[in-house]
Amino acid sequence: MTALSITAFLKEARRRRVFRVAALYIVAAWIALQAADLAFPGLSIPDSAIRYVWMGAILGLPVALFFGWRYDIIGGRIIRTEASDSETDPSLRRADYVILSALAIVVTGLTVGIVTEISETQGIESAQRAVSAIDPKSIAILPFANISAEEENAEFLAFGIQNDLLTLLSRIEDLTVIARTSVEQFIDSDRNLLEIGTVLAVSKILQGSVQRAGNQIRINVHLIDAATDQHLWDEQYDRELTAENLFAIQSEISSEIANALNAELSPQEESRIFDLPTSSLEAYNYYIRGRQLMATRRVEDLKQALQAFEQAVDIDPEFALAWVGIADSNMRLRYSGADYSAELVGIARQAVDTALKQDDQLGEAYVTLATIYFDTGKHTEAEAACNKSIELSPNYSQAYLQC
Repeated sequence: MTALSITAFLKEARRRRVFRVAALYIVAAWIALQAADLAFPGLSIPDSAIRYVWMGAILGLPVALFFGWRYDIIGGRIIRTEASDSETDPSLRRADYVILSALAIVVTGLTVGIVTEISETQGIESAQRAVSAIDPKSIAILPFANISAEEENAEFLAFGIQNDLLTLLSRIEDLTVIARTSVEQFIDSDRNLLEIGTVLAVSKILQGSVQRAGNQIRINVHLIDAATDQHLWDEQYDRELTAENLFAIQSEISSEIANALNAELSPQEESRIFDLPTSSLEAYNYYIRGRQLMATRRVEDLKQALQAFEQAVDIDPEFALAWVGIADSNMRLRYSGADYSAELVGIARQAVDTALKQDDQLGEAYVTLATIYFDTGKHTEAEAACNKSIELSPNYSQAYLQC
């Protein structure tokens, strides 16, 4: 397009008073937006509705320009604008079409951008409303990040801390705790917390990281409101790595979460939060390794998990959760088809009985006992064991899956 064509187009636009129409339209749109901004709160119209006014104003601009080009108001009447002599020049008509098309593309692009932004904003607001309506005492514990130089050993430790926190919080009836298997999909995920909260139907999310250096450990935790991304509680624990310190940290975290979520704890629940499962860090490491291997449900991993649990009880024969692990491993090996012999049931029953002798308040042990009862056709006893498990660990997901 030549400079002459553009000049002629602009001259014709002035003759047709297009610029005046544009100026009047922009002023009118601005007044309408200001009026909407002032009036909407008083009319109980959501603030987000102002975006629709913006969208209408932008979409209306090319329409106003079109009518400004084609029509004029003379003597109080709307009449078709007379053509000028220059319009007989085909090059000028082509220039008109090109410039008007370019204007339409620009306006359309702006409109699409604004509509997209509105859609995204509305989606976020909708998700925020949905999450805000969820039980305020519901929580998901995301897998803890391992930021240690000692990759292998600390990886088990990060898994163990998440697993133990789930175990402790599952004992609090006033909370709703999402199972570990449900949050595994978010390992290394780039989804934001609002999306995670929406998918898992929880209002609170706990994130954490573990850093081990020799015999020292650092644990960072963040309790976050999924709807607002607001940090409700943050803490960093730097301790010597001993079993007592590790379990004390986990008990403190569980207690702080319960307080932050205004959960009511019975004296029995509070006591169970501060239980010391084992005083041996080595036994605990074998136990966590066993739990992580058992989670895969692969036959070879189940066999290795059983060996890890057996090593844990060799070190600490009073480690009740490790005895439960032995029972679970045997029952899962039986159901995996690797070994369907009744001998595994007997071994599992002996292990779970040993666990209950050490600690008769373990909800996990009663779930395994129920599984054994179901396997042997003792349905009445199985239901009683299920009920006992749910009573002791109201949020233990396996109780609901097995029972």
